[in-house]
Amino acid sequence: MTVETLPQQFIHADKIFNLRDIGGWDAAGGAKVKTGQVFRSDNLGMVTEADRDLLVNRLGVRHVIDLRRGPELEQAGRFPDVDGVEFHHFELLHVTWEDIDLGIDASASHEEVVRFLRQRYSGMYEAGYKAIRDSLDVIATGEPVLFHCMAGKDRTGLVAAALLSVLGVSEEDIAADYELSMVGIRRWRAWRDANMGKPANEGGLTTPAEAMLETLQEMKSRFGSMPAYVAATGFDRSEALRSQLLE
Repeated sequence: MTVETLPQQFIHADKIFNLRDIGGWDAAGGAKVKTGQVFRSDNLGMVTEADRDLLVNRLGVRHVIDLRRGPELEQAGRFPDVDGVEFHHFELLHVTWEDIDLGIDASASHEEVVRFLRQRYSGMYEAGYKAIRDSLDVIATGEPVLFHCMAGKDRTGLVAAALLSVLGVSEEDIAADYELSMVGIRRWRAWRDANMGKPANEGGLTTPAEAMLETLQEMKSRFGSMPAYVAATGFDRSEALRSQLLE
């Protein structure tokens, strides 16, 4: 996929494949989510000098939130120390998927994937609530923020969904934002195949919009609404978020 054909949310980088602006979505009351303030991405362990310049100097990122487990940081690397950029490690706690033997892999049916992801995501929201709260606290400072995990789809997608819910973005658009990660995954796989070789068996799952829609419905059944869930995490700056990120 060429730079010219990337969806508008994407920002081209050398070795960041799922980098995009979370802004631009319609919100409640005719508002829009501001662009240029909050970004989401995949792993930053391979960033080039040009990527670092893009994030720090062109996008103005002042906070990087890493949602991964400690061993993932050690194995895949992390965003380097840069003057003026604060690094936050907020592990989004969850049972590792490798330890769940339900026969869900790249050959699973669409329905099986959606059910598996809904179950995992709703569980991650509860187990990892502190990372959700702490990430939103950093975003509420009003300084440009980038948050990420490994592929930038699951843990990153949950923080994005919580944030967009507080901002009044529709569930359909939240699910559309989530589904865009498949573009990033395809870009990563193309680079990997060209530079590291194609694996015999493709790992990882897709990001069907239905998985996020069903997750949001599940959280509504548990908490009444996604904003109510966010409040239950202890986050109390929702008005500040709306004031800073809506236009």
